[in-house]
Amino acid sequence: MYNKSLNLTLLRSYALAVFLLLPAVLLAQKAPHEFSVNAGAGISTYAFTPIPKKSSSLGYITDFGFGFTGFISRQVGIHVGVGFGLFNIKSKVDTLFNLKKGLLDFDEHGKELPYELHTSLINYHDMHKSLFINIPLMFHYQSFQKQYWSWRKTQKVGFYGRGGVKLLLLFKNQYEATIPTMYNKAYYPTIDNWADTQEFKGFGTFAGKIQQGDLDFGLLATLSLEAGVKWRIENNVFIYTGLYFDCGLNDPISDNRKPWGNFKDGIDAVHLLDEVTILKYATRANMMVVGIKLHFAFSKKTSQLYSR
Repeated sequence: MYNKSLNLTLLRSYALAVFLLLPAVLLAQKAPHEFSVNAGAGISTYAFTPIPKKSSSLGYITDFGFGFTGFISRQVGIHVGVGFGLFNIKSKVDTLFNLKKGLLDFDEHGKELPYELHTSLINYHDMHKSLFINIPLMFHYQSFQKQYWSWRKTQKVGFYGRGGVKLLLLFKNQYEATIPTMYNKAYYPTIDNWADTQEFKGFGTFAGKIQQGDLDFGLLATLSLEAGVKWRIENNVFIYTGLYFDCGLNDPISDNRKPWGNFKDGIDAVHLLDEVTILKYATRANMMVVGIKLHFAFSKKTSQLYSR
């Protein structure tokens, strides 16, 4: 199961921050507040610690939502919102290798033969796909809007930056894990011999399996940064175009990944192919996202406060 205690702590902290900040923003209004519709798309990946050799992780993320920016001055505000999105990340490791020592076999006379089991999972890969509700809480800063390179005298542009946290409530989480090939071989040190053809003992090359199922994580917190250009289309209508970067603060799949390698013997290793799950080949995985963001925003009042 996912870490419910951590999830509750993150949710409570977020709710407390919103409860404390929003009233202060509304009371200290120095410029018209903005309501917005936004959409984004980007490249997503898992950053593993430690990084497995010859590994890769890459996917995509998209989202759509609504936002509110309350200004406590003409340049500083607080942005909150809610949205929906999807991410899909495929991770791959060319070869996962495991060495298990201290195993016992017996010869035809019943004499013990200690051996080492060398297991290789070749071209292992898994895919995670999740639908989520996105809840950002970010500080907003913007420059005064000036003429710059605008092609219309009535249109002015400025720059903006945002930083804060996002909570992603993951409500539909699926995975697909694939092991195309497993190769087991045994080394008997007392007789200095290798064995890799006795399939009845689990030694040899075995065709892999594909498994699909549901994951059990429910909350992902990210540190989020965003920056770009704010275009004034009309006096109280704006378009934001920017780039954003999200860095996961918690490991959403830590309790779903199954440690592997603690095999009792070769047959036990082969049984892994009959119940392929997401394998724990790193101690930690943090989601990273780089993407583009588009906001269509409007304020309720007509004002010149955004320009000089």
